[in-house]
Amino acid sequence: MDKEYFLTKVLSCWSSLIRKVVFCVLRVGPIPTHIAVIMDGNRRYAKRKLLEEGAGHEAGAMALLNLIIYCYELGVKYITAYAFSIDNFRRKPSEVQKIMDLLKECMTVLAKIAKHHPIKVNFAGNLELLNAELRDEARKRMGATAEYSKFIVTIC
Repeated sequence: MDKEYFLTKVLSCWSSLIRKVVFCVLRVGPIPTHIAVIMDGNRRYAKRKLLEEGAGHEAGAMALLNLIIYCYELGVKYITAYAFSIDNFRRKPSEVQKIMDLLKECMTVLAKIAKHHPIKVNFAGNLELLNAELRDEARKRMGATAEYSKFIVTIC
């Protein structure tokens, strides 16, 4: 067996165990019903870490997807993510396109997560501002998860 692969597996097992222990401790106290997140500061984060353009948005998206899974496991009922505002359309077209591409990737990941967990996915805001492909995917995701009510994720 590859040494790097073995180390990755061991660290993954420890990480999973630590997460389970932390969650058991957190469940002793009150768990919030609703958590809202404002996706702000991704460009500043990337700049501080000397990352390439767009890497901050990717890090923010990964953090949000992890938060969704963790909150589901903890028993939080609602998550609202303020991901993109009308003001964001004033950014460089290339940056807006990268964010839209990232949103599409996140929808794909949310679809995979929803196959294993009963997660209702909502999109709030003016979907007409999105391109047709993203708009259709958002509507498809909402329709496919409409019957779920245990855990609701709203992307604004």
